[in-house]
Amino acid sequence: MTDPSAAARRRANIAIAALIVTGVALRLLVTRAPGFPSDVGTFMAWAEKLAAVGPARFYEPGYFSDYPPGFLYVLWLIGSLVHGDLLRFAVKAISIPADVGIVLLLVPLLRRHAGELAAVLAAGVWMLQPAPIFAGPYWGQVDAVGTLPFLAALLAAGSRRWALAGLLAGIATMTKPQFGLVLGVVAVAALIELIRERQWAPLARVASASLATMVVLAWPFGMTPGAFLGLVRSASETYPYSSLYAFNLPSVFLDFWKDDAEWFVPSGILLGLGLLVSVVPLWWRRDTAALLAVGAAAVMSFYFLPTRAHERYLFPALVLLLPFAVARRRMLVPYVLLAGGFFVTLYFAFTRYPQNDLQAPAWLDATVFGRTGQIGLALAMLAIALYSVVLLARGEARLEPTLVLGAPAVATADPAPRPAWVLPAAFSIGGPALRRDIVIALLVALAVLGTRGFRLDWPRDMYFDEVYHARTAFELLAQRDPYEWTHPHLAKEIMALGVLAFGDDRVVGTETAPANVTAFTVATDGTRIYGLSDGTIQLRDRDGADPRLLTVLHTAPTGLAVDGDHLYAVDTYDVVDLLFDAQTRASHRDRPVAPIAAHAPPRAEAVTAFAVVQGRVVIGTATSVASFASLAADPVIAEVATVGLASKLDGSELYVLDATGSVHVLDPTTLNETKTYPSVAKERAIAFAQ
Repeated sequence: MTDPSAAARRRANIAIAALIVTGVALRLLVTRAPGFPSDVGTFMAWAEKLAAVGPARFYEPGYFSDYPPGFLYVLWLIGSLVHGDLLRFAVKAISIPADVGIVLLLVPLLRRHAGELAAVLAAGVWMLQPAPIFAGPYWGQVDAVGTLPFLAALLAAGSRRWALAGLLAGIATMTKPQFGLVLGVVAVAALIELIRERQWAPLARVASASLATMVVLAWPFGMTPGAFLGLVRSASETYPYSSLYAFNLPSVFLDFWKDDAEWFVPSGILLGLGLLVSVVPLWWRRDTAALLAVGAAAVMSFYFLPTRAHERYLFPALVLLLPFAVARRRMLVPYVLLAGGFFVTLYFAFTRYPQNDLQAPAWLDATVFGRTGQIGLALAMLAIALYSVVLLARGEARLEPTLVLGAPAVATADPAPRPAWVLPAAFSIGGPALRRDIVIALLVALAVLGTRGFRLDWPRDMYFDEVYHARTAFELLAQRDPYEWTHPHLAKEIMALGVLAFGDDRVVGTETAPANVTAFTVATDGTRIYGLSDGTIQLRDRDGADPRLLTVLHTAPTGLAVDGDHLYAVDTYDVVDLLFDAQTRASHRDRPVAPIAAHAPPRAEAVTAFAVVQGRVVIGTATSVASFASLAADPVIAEVATVGLASKLDGSELYVLDATGSVHVLDPTTLNETKTYPSVAKERAIAFAQ
């Protein structure tokens, strides 16, 4: 006879694994989206800073960070391992392991109390519903990372493992301050154990474990308890507004992003009352289901009642309510409505920011997202949340199933076994590998690696079809029509995946430039040099801060270039050589310098390109290109209409892009032309890479 429970467990495991894989695949697909640029960029900047200076110097005065250390450990790890486009991908994908972890915590809980089908349904609902996918890998936020220890702490407390519950609650609190709600729930449950059962151990274990965890996490960052409280206070004061696109009570009465000075204290009192009411059921029950229900009620109070709530603060409630939704018939519809409404509000919030790549259609802005629609959606979500809380209070805060998901399994006789298909003897699998087999396999692997990996980077230039294959891969990524269509593109699309993974070819950060910039360059130490329309040449540190004057030209600079301790600049009247030594760069005040040398441009024409090649100053105009061995001598001139300039790293060749798109290869000293690459398309810039 076949054991029906074992067969059901196997089928459930396969279904759960398939749902997790499908959910992960969907999340990986949406990580390609730009997400919320400021959030993703901030996380990347924090990761890079942690990798560069370590935790002890992270919270430097004047540096913005409103996160406590818990989540920063994750950023520190990925910032130390990957950079560029891989770092951006890792930041966007941080929530994916947390989503999988949430499922792996819920599945055993529901198996014990509600059966295999409830566990499968929970895995499918969480991995496939749109809100976690949108808030996590699409947006680039990390609410799932804090929700994971939040959920784990409640499960540990429900199992009477108070020390573990305190440790996990401490981790949640140090991930983001709002996840500290779980520490309050667990502490109240432990306190009631002391009052009602005269057991002091739960409270002592929760307090000591949570405090120790928070101290251990904060210590490498040099964060004291006072500094932690200051960070929480600073984070709450950063956005003193009615609602940051949270569809809650303040959004109904005040609208979004309104000054909350008159409402902050009243809404805080209302929040306190809501949290107090939320934990009252713990007086009678402190089992797992009761703790999940209380945690969900506390999260919903934190989202719906106070001002300054963000659009994603409801996220943990979707996790805590999920076990009831798949086990209790009356909880399923409210959960689906609340989760769907939450996704709509996230979409609304994301599309309010012009810098994001996603904008709501006009008909949606005119209806659901209009002011009347906003109020209606907020009131609907409030009503659904209140109804869910009432249901939980009236007996639905249990995990015993009332939702029928299928007929019970019936034991059946085993069918007659089919004869197994056997491989021919020549293809049969032998016994375990011997040491000799392993040595031979290693030798073959080394031989393959040596013969195929030797001088893998040579030749450094492209030849024959490689010109088109790599170029087409880049063109596909840039969403341009490929120049070469003679071969099918599957191989080039695979190359494009390699470029995405290892090419480091994406913009990973931006910074604000001063107004009226006409020329710009960066020194090797990261110093920014700006030429402004009034003739000013301004220096800034590598973080864009501390602007200071270097010199003032007659007119707006049209080109800047750094060569060792010299900065070369060109305007309509002069090419100048300025001292740019370490002392000049390190100065933190205006320090005007006079030119070391100057020379008038060879022709009274607008400068179209400017470069310094192995100490030679090269100027391009609409009719010619000129090369100065020094500004004290006259230049060599070639009649090549110039749009852009580039050179080999060793300065042996100068590349001049003309107005037709052709590239002329010149000797930098004599400007004699050695070859020409014919035009493919009109281009506006040129660069050399090796």
